[in-house]
Amino acid sequence: MAVIGWIATIILLIIVVVLISSNLDPVPLTIWPLKEPFTVPLYWVGLAPLIVGSLMGLAVGWSSAGSARRKSREDRRRAQQLQRQLAAAQRAETPPPQPSVPAALPPTMSETAEAAQLAGPSR
Repeated sequence: MAVIGWIATIILLIIVVVLISSNLDPVPLTIWPLKEPFTVPLYWVGLAPLIVGSLMGLAVGWSSAGSARRKSREDRRRAQQLQRQLAAAQRAETPPPQPSVPAALPPTMSETAEAAQLAGPSR
């Protein structure tokens, strides 16, 4: 999808360059608060509104994304705080004490048989 966007951008740039290079004639331009007309190249009559509109769209997009940027900053700070708390809790945790005497093992079958012979015949 990104490749298609780049191809479209390159095509539009080529079109703009061709239009600019073929419309270099000066044109008188009158703007309301100014009394005297001034001359500008013809391509500025079409290019200036595009530039101004792009800058306005950029400003609107940037300002409307402000709440998302703020939430992202808050989430990042909260995640860092939780990571610090987790690291502190893991450092404070001590391993369980090891018994000094090993636990007794269950008797083996041969030990059980010897104990039965010593006890005598069962009735």
